[in-house]
Amino acid sequence: MSLDTRYRPRNYEDVLGQEATIAILKEYVRSGRGFHQSYLFCGGHGSGKTTLGRILARALLCETPNGGAPCNCCSSCRNLLESNTSSEFTEVDAATNSGKADIKQITDDIGYQTFSGKHRIYLFDEAHQLSKDALDALLKYLEDTYPGSEDKKLTCIFCTTEPERMRATILSRCAPAFVVQPQKPDVIARRLADICQHEGISAEPDMLPLIAEVTECHIRDALKAIEGVAMLGGITKENVTAYLHLDLNSAYLDILQAIGSDLDMVLARTKQVMQKASPVTCYTKLAEVAMLAFQVSLGDTSALGFWNAESLKRLADKGPVLLGYASQLASRPGRPTAAMLLMDLAVLHHSGGQVGASPVIQVQVAAPPPVPAPTVQVAPLPTTPVPVQEAPPMPKPDPPSPGVPDQVVLAPQVPAVPVPTPVGPVDPSCGTVEPRDRDWVVDPRLVGKRDLNKPVVSPLTPSKTDPTLPPQEFARILGKHLVERHGNGSTG
Repeated sequence: MSLDTRYRPRNYEDVLGQEATIAILKEYVRSGRGFHQSYLFCGGHGSGKTTLGRILARALLCETPNGGAPCNCCSSCRNLLESNTSSEFTEVDAATNSGKADIKQITDDIGYQTFSGKHRIYLFDEAHQLSKDALDALLKYLEDTYPGSEDKKLTCIFCTTEPERMRATILSRCAPAFVVQPQKPDVIARRLADICQHEGISAEPDMLPLIAEVTECHIRDALKAIEGVAMLGGITKENVTAYLHLDLNSAYLDILQAIGSDLDMVLARTKQVMQKASPVTCYTKLAEVAMLAFQVSLGDTSALGFWNAESLKRLADKGPVLLGYASQLASRPGRPTAAMLLMDLAVLHHSGGQVGASPVIQVQVAAPPPVPAPTVQVAPLPTTPVPVQEAPPMPKPDPPSPGVPDQVVLAPQVPAVPVPTPVGPVDPSCGTVEPRDRDWVVDPRLVGKRDLNKPVVSPLTPSKTDPTLPPQEFARILGKHLVERHGNGSTG
């Protein structure tokens, strides 16, 4: 049995920290209001969410709870401790049972009473994986109560690392979310020391806080690291460095330090790192180191941890440029490859760490040969003076003749009128106009929409002696007709 399973807490006292959460959970059970609502535990992975949920379930089903905590002596507690399941308690892996059909079996069982007559409790691990339809199927039963009681027909314990993905209608039927807080490295180190002493594992005291910090204070990950390092012969600095790949930390610092100054070194060191770590790990670690160095540049020396203090402070001298490094590396592709990582590092090298900036590549261009200035020959000025010619006098205007006004009136010029193109024969479908005496016949196609049954009479009455119009009058009529035609939008 692995260490994280063997040393999983069975009582509230074994849980690291979480004093306020434990006090509230005990009060729910002690006051008899444990089945008045469901529960939600959220926090990082390996922080103890499911452990707290299991202890709460044992306390709710316990026959003789001890101050709100399970007694671990009754038949219900012993059954749950041995098999982790019973007719009243069911643990569901929501990652693999997230559909509506899986929840239907749960809702069908609610209609039947358990053999012991106790309420049913369901614990959903990774509850954010439940589908929308599955959560909707639980809403009615989470709200309904037994006749004559305030206890709900269905009590659920939701454990999730992503509470923001839970539906608001589910959260409203739960008690306020219990956030499992991470513990400090020295708290984790004390628990690791107790386990090492109990298991007979030799450990250097300085290495236990280091393991806690490398595993980001996740107690489950820390126990797995202890178990793996112990296989190398003991918890020593050499074994911890080899097992947790801490020798790569100096390489990450060298890569970030060389960006902007030595691209060959950046690419070479990155290729060496990827022989032991995947591109995903490299992206994550480089982004973390960049942010860590930026914090150091702000004066936060508590973040040094297990990193080389001198190298980290030297990297911190880059200042705000480190934010560009961290932003670029944190937004890695979905499935990064080694080539993608090398490309992003090269872009950071040429762009100077500016996010979204195009890389600036300096290219040396040979200067063009100098072009000789053109010579201008200036002719010498003449020495003899040039005679100045006087302008002839302006003629005086003739005096106006008596009786003639000063204003000269010019005869208006009639613009040339283009000769219209002769039209073809009239379409019989357009109608015909019978000419009458002293009427002007106009083609209906040239005047737009007219009543074809009425003759078109010219507004002018031609002379009896001469049936033709003067050219000026014909031009005026034709111009007016063209203006009316184009002004009204008629197509003729």
